[in-house]
Amino acid sequence: MRPQVVRSLAPGDYLCLIKDYNNKTTLTVRVVFVYRNGFRRRRLVTSLLDPNLIPASELAGLYHMRWDIETFYRDFKHTLHATSWHCHTPISFQQELLMHMITLCLIRLAMLEASRSANIFVSQLSFARALTETRLFLKILLSTAGGLLWTSLWEEFVQCCSRHRVHFRPDRQYPRDRQQYRRKSRGLEKRPRGRKPKYNTVTQQQPERETLKNRKGSLYLLS
Repeated sequence: MRPQVVRSLAPGDYLCLIKDYNNKTTLTVRVVFVYRNGFRRRRLVTSLLDPNLIPASELAGLYHMRWDIETFYRDFKHTLHATSWHCHTPISFQQELLMHMITLCLIRLAMLEASRSANIFVSQLSFARALTETRLFLKILLSTAGGLLWTSLWEEFVQCCSRHRVHFRPDRQYPRDRQQYRRKSRGLEKRPRGRKPKYNTVTQQQPERETLKNRKGSLYLLS
């Protein structure tokens, strides 16, 4: 669909009309284009229509902060292996789930303090490496006297977490077919001879059009 533009608030910030032809209703929404260096452009649709109360830059920041929720689920399910359980009763399942959450909160608190000390974002720290440091931290903590060395052990633990960074690779995509991914990684899948390139240098240099006018002169936002 191509939503009709009601008013242009700023470059990459529009008020649009979205029509539901089944219920015959019309909804006014705000469409904000989210830009980030090295990443693809995202289109954010929101009901916060006042640009003075919440500018587009603040909406873009909230969008990137919200993405930490998705990485939380990934860390909980895959890094902590919370998809496989060893319990047989609902009570034991609740206890095992609580232990996973306690460990996860401990790691997140250490990563938050490490990000503040290093003056970086939490998303730039590696959760998998922090999990390894947590296991070493708990092992040392249980083997020592405990309360007397807690402050020094915690500070050293936070410093170790701040050393492990995540290397960002923008626009990295993996095919869903594992065999196709293996062929690409081994260099077995090559471009056939005589095939034209998918993109040329001319089209890449031209900016993408965000709006379009029809014959009547109405302005529409390209989907």
